[in-house]
Amino acid sequence: MSIRYALLMVTAIMAILLMGTTAYAGEALNAYFTVNYVTYLNPNNQATNYYIEYSLILYNNEPYPISLNVSMTVLPYSSILYVSPSTASISGNRVTWVVTLQPYSQETLNVRFQPVYTLLPIASLNYQVLVNKSSINSTIVNGGVGTNVDFSVNVTNLLPFPIMTTITLTRQSGLFYEYNVTPTLTQNILGYEIDYWIFDTENASSLSLGMVVENMGPWHSVRINPITVEASIDLNESINSLNEAINSLNNTLNQLRNLSTSLTSASGSASNYMTQFLQLINLLNETAQVLGASAYIINSTLMVESLLQAQLIELKIALTAGGQVLGTEANVISQLRTSLSPIVSNEQEYMNSLNTLKQDLLQIESSTSNSTLINEINNAITIINQIENALTTLSQVYDSLGTIQGELSSTQSQVNQATEGLNYAITAANESELLIINISRSLYILHNELLNLTNQLLITYINISSYQARALSFTNQVSVYESRIEGEIMSDEVKKAVLTALAKQYLTYLSINNTNVSIDVTVEETFVINMPSIVNTQYLIQLINETATSNNETVTPKAIGAIITNYDVYYLLIIGIGISVIIVLMLVRKIH
Repeated sequence: MSIRYALLMVTAIMAILLMGTTAYAGEALNAYFTVNYVTYLNPNNQATNYYIEYSLILYNNEPYPISLNVSMTVLPYSSILYVSPSTASISGNRVTWVVTLQPYSQETLNVRFQPVYTLLPIASLNYQVLVNKSSINSTIVNGGVGTNVDFSVNVTNLLPFPIMTTITLTRQSGLFYEYNVTPTLTQNILGYEIDYWIFDTENASSLSLGMVVENMGPWHSVRINPITVEASIDLNESINSLNEAINSLNNTLNQLRNLSTSLTSASGSASNYMTQFLQLINLLNETAQVLGASAYIINSTLMVESLLQAQLIELKIALTAGGQVLGTEANVISQLRTSLSPIVSNEQEYMNSLNTLKQDLLQIESSTSNSTLINEINNAITIINQIENALTTLSQVYDSLGTIQGELSSTQSQVNQATEGLNYAITAANESELLIINISRSLYILHNELLNLTNQLLITYINISSYQARALSFTNQVSVYESRIEGEIMSDEVKKAVLTALAKQYLTYLSINNTNVSIDVTVEETFVINMPSIVNTQYLIQLINETATSNNETVTPKAIGAIITNYDVYYLLIIGIGISVIIVLMLVRKIH
């Protein structure tokens, strides 16, 4: 017991020092309220004692004293076991202190009470103790060197947010230890080597320990030290972490929505342009076919010269219309590039903003051990990388549209040249029969040029269609990411609501007559699992019988078993005292 109290004292001192370093200098008064559900268990999965302890640490950050009235309310029908400082007044289920905090000082207030019943709020515990692979039904087990004691424990989180689980083992001589998880931390306190296993428990955490008796000591017995399991959560810190995660996700969601809006607008404009593009391709293809047929007719006969002139006039009209359509399409492409220009011209700025956001997320990730937050940050970083790739793709599409615009201008020039050729052909047809052959050749050339132009426009149409498909696919992908982020935000909001409600519930147990105090609420569950004592009963029977034989007295194994069964916490001390008493009594009888 003295070892356990020493460890508890050292742990309390470390906690106070740690909390002292986290006090906010900008606030006049800070308070740290801890509610600890303590349960003592025996090796047989039975609770031997339990209580709840309220602990309030007050920090005065000002250069002047602060007077406070502090009250703590215990659960109805509870038995108050301990109050510190003892100057508190107790009225019913309320404990009240009148405290004066000196400048830059702290004060600790404690209430320990035993309720009629208790419900563990943050975690449940399952454990098993086996001796030589068999279950036990006693706190004292017959054994010797080579006896194996196996301990396994599982802590299940009952909250929608990770909790911290700490398992503590104080090593002792005479035992060999083995475990399935390496201790997170090992310390030497007051000459005792203490192992700590610290888990960030999102769903459940487990640990298995094996202990082998190597030395029984002079009394051929070993009392295995208790194992402490603690589950805890700082509600305020957890709520702040969720707020940071929600804000970060909201920022990411807003950026995705803005990008999705821009892509949808650009895709809609491209769809309208594609319809006009297809009409232009059909018109040019029909014009090329007419030119080809006209060239054939002109080359075949001169009798249709007049008809040819009429067709040339029609072709001239068609080419003129085609030139106008090409001009219109050039304007359409120009408008498309103008709509994309804000995105492309600000590409570097978007890239810098995304990169800054990414760095901020990485910094948050490096400063927290919260696995949920880390996963959400990694998802956000993946989305940012995809957005950067999408911006690069938009820039490439913008450049491609510039190339297409240049091609349309070139094609329009060719159509103008073809129109001029038709003008020349019409004039030549009126002037001389010999020019008809040249006109035919010109028409064939124009026919081929129009076919080439049609093919170029068809390729451009396919490229625009491909861009629209990619833009639509990316928009759908962004929409999926938006839905996923919205789901994560909703999940975090639910977690935040649960933790906030829990914090408010515990704050109803505490009353401080100072509205400016900042109160941090921590909930803990501490399980002290008492391990069995390994005793070589045959050796003790032999030792007592040898002592009793000198006075013609015999102690039966049944009597020794009854004695050992009644010993629990201080059995070694009791056995030693008992044997000493027997020896003294025998000496007294011998003297008389």
